[in-house]
Order: sequence, then structure tokens, then C-alpha cells
Amino acid sequence: MAFNYHRELQAWVVPLLLVGFFAYLMSHSLLSVFEVTADAMFLCFAIDMETNDGTAEKPYFVDQELLTFVSQSNKLTEGRNHRNTRPFQDNEDGTELQPMV
Repeated sequence: MAFNYHRELQAWVVPLLLVGFFAYLMSHSLLSVFEVTADAMFLCFAIDMETNDGTAEKPYFVDQELLTFVSQSNKLTEGRNHRNTRPFQDNEDGTELQPMV
């Protein structure tokens, strides 16, 4: 209805929608490639950690910056999990739900 009453809208709306659609398509493609690359990098990191132990016979092939980042994030996660391991009390989270009769 807006196009029937305002003919000047027809001049720029269709190209704008086409540009928006193709911009979305290109950004989605770029982010998909980035996601696959990051997944492959972390899989290679996991396999390197599993097969090598960091000794002279079996050194790590992973970048040292990535290794320190992952070890620091593991320390933060372990500290957060350690703080949250208090025993549950009655009427708090963790209580069993009873079926409705």
C-alpha cells in the first residue's frame, strides 16, 4: 500500500533491500568460514594435547600464546567451580521435584 500511495519510495526501496540481502549473505558466509576455521584450530589443539606431553621426545606443536590462554581460562573456570560447590540445603536449588497428584 505504501508503494501505491508514494511512488517515490519505489526508486530506492528495492535496491536497498537487495543490498541488505546480499550484505547479510556475504556476512553470513564470512562468519561461517571463521567458525569452521576456529573449530578446526581447537580440534587440532585438542589432538595435540592428547597425543603430546610437552617433553623433548613429544613436544607440543600448539602456539604458546594459545596454550597459556587455555591454561589461564581453565584456572579461572576451576576457581569458579570450586566456589560453587557448597552443599545444597533444603528448599534451595537441587531439591527434587515431586509429581503433582
